[in-house]
Amino acid sequence: MLAIKKSENSAPKCAVNVLPCRIQHNGPVHASTRHWTPEVTSDGNQNSTATAYFRGRKLNGRVLDLPEGYRDTILPNTTNSTTPMALDTEEEQQEEPTPETKVLEEIATFDRITVYGHEVQPDAQEDVYIKGINEWISLAGANR
Repeated sequence: MLAIKKSENSAPKCAVNVLPCRIQHNGPVHASTRHWTPEVTSDGNQNSTATAYFRGRKLNGRVLDLPEGYRDTILPNTTNSTTPMALDTEEEQQEEPTPETKVLEEIATFDRITVYGHEVQPDAQEDVYIKGINEWISLAGANR
């Protein structure tokens, strides 16, 4: 089981970018504007696109704004866990053992995800990341 521990302070906002390449780093990057300056444009119909350059290669991105009322957070893997509460001896014998609960701590929040493609914008019907995000939002909306 998983439990989410809300940040004690206000969690900082961050930008989530899915790049079409493998980078041997996972986490925050303190990139200067000299190295990463995506230009976001909107057509007025809630369709935003982004253009950026990474190591001299042009990346075209599709910006996915997440729905209002959803809490979008960055939760790193941790080794923290909680131990199950002790039960009465009768209840303990009758029930299956309680699984260990891993505790994930919120480190940042976000309200949009930008998915990039090489030279072309990712297709919403074909891109696995965009399809997965849209399916997850639909599933979460059905459970509200």
